[in-house]
Amino acid sequence: SVMGTVILPGELIEPSSSSGANDKQIIGYGIERLEGDQLVSTQPGILRSTAKKQWISVQARRYVPERGDAVLGVVTGKIGDLFKVDIGSADLAFLSYLAFEGATKRNRPTLKTGDLLYARVISTSKHVEPELSCVDAEQKARGMGVLPIGGSFFRVPLHVARRLLSPKSQLLKLLGEDFKFEITIGLNGRVWLLCDAHRVLVFMRNLILKSEYVVESDIPAYVEREIRRFKGFEQPVKMDTQ
Repeated sequence: SVMGTVILPGELIEPSSSSGANDKQIIGYGIERLEGDQLVSTQPGILRSTAKKQWISVQARRYVPERGDAVLGVVTGKIGDLFKVDIGSADLAFLSYLAFEGATKRNRPTLKTGDLLYARVISTSKHVEPELSCVDAEQKARGMGVLPIGGSFFRVPLHVARRLLSPKSQLLKLLGEDFKFEITIGLNGRVWLLCDAHRVLVFMRNLILKSEYVVESDIPAYVEREIRRFKGFEQPVKMDTQ
């Protein structure tokens, strides 16, 4: 099947069940064969397999919206009752003013051009722009809507966003042991991050970006090393009083 699971670097990969014992599967991009025919991933991405081949699909540069995706968008304007939102896909997405918790014809959300939104893709089709909503099936926001002012907004490769959102990923949990922060990640490769101090924000953004090719089993050591290096700069300078 070409349905895939998110794979992190260094993860062992089961040979595809559809290949017989005698057919040596072809391995493609992002997979290496170790001794004893064990397969291991070298890239973060999505495992794809057919009867004869397995490979890691590193998401394309451009985001392609899928129904159910949680995304970060930027409001670019308004047409009638619809807001236009840039989510990084080929087309702008649209969002009804009613797609917010508590919104009615008389109680409309106040959105401005440039506002950052956390929303879900609720429909996609070849002929119509993707549609977004800031409420779930029960009409509750559950964290969706306009993001607070003061955070930093940056892009990461699409497979890095998927990795950060994977339950197997340890990076954000480990950072949370040393730093207080709020983070919102969209599957469209955009991240909103709010920290107490600007230098912590710069540190965390760089740490996230540099984690792209770190094998998952090395993430704890990577995070610890980077945090120690960062905190090393905070040591007070000893003045020579002699």
